[in-house]
Amino acid sequence: MRFAVVAIVFGCLAWAVAPASAAAGRPQALALLAEGDALAAAGDRDGALVRYRAAIAEDPDLVAAYDHAVPLWFDTQRWTEAAHYLERATTRHPDWAYGWYSLGFVYRKTGQLDAAVAAYEECAAMRPGDADPWYGLAVSRELSGDITNAVRAWRRYLVLEVDPEKGAYRTEARRAIDRLLGPPRDWRDAFVRALVDGGPAAWRRVATTMK
Repeated sequence: MRFAVVAIVFGCLAWAVAPASAAAGRPQALALLAEGDALAAAGDRDGALVRYRAAIAEDPDLVAAYDHAVPLWFDTQRWTEAAHYLERATTRHPDWAYGWYSLGFVYRKTGQLDAAVAAYEECAAMRPGDADPWYGLAVSRELSGDITNAVRAWRRYLVLEVDPEKGAYRTEARRAIDRLLGPPRDWRDAFVRALVDGGPAAWRRVATTMK
C-alpha cells in the first residue's frame, strides 16, 4: 500500500513538472517563433522551419509554432515531418481543430485515406459550420472508393460553403457528385439533384431531360 501511494505521488509530481518545464521554455520559444516568422516573411522557408522546430523543442505546447510551420511544410511537401509534428500537437492539444484538418491533409497526400477521414472528422466535429473539413472528407472518401459517403460529404460541403470566392470549389463539388452518381435516370431524378445540389448546370439538365 505504501509503495502504491509513493508511486501515485511521484506520478502526480511528474505530471505537474512537465507543464512547468514547457512553460519555462516559453520565452525562448517565443523568441525563436519571432525569428522564424521574420525568415518566412523574407522567403527563407528552410531557415524558418529550423526556428519553428527549435521553438517546439523549447516548448512543445506552443501551438503557434506548429501553426506557423504548417504552410511551409505543405509548400515544401515535407509530409513525413509534418505528420510527425502534427501528430504530436494533436495528441497534446486534441481540441486544436486546425491541427486535425492539417493532419488530414497530410494523410490524404500520403495515401493514408482512413487516417485522413478520421482526422477530418475530428475537425468537422469541432467546427460544424466549417466547409473545409467536408471538402477534405469528400475527396478522401472518393479516393478510398466510399462513393455513398463521398456524395454525402460533397453535399454537406455545398450546404456549408457560402464564400463567393469559393465558386470554383462548389463547381468541383457538383461535378464530383455527377461523376459519382452518373447521369440522372429521368427528369424527376434531375429535378431532385438540382434542388439538393443547385447550380445552373443542374437546372439546365432538368430542362433538357423534360424535353
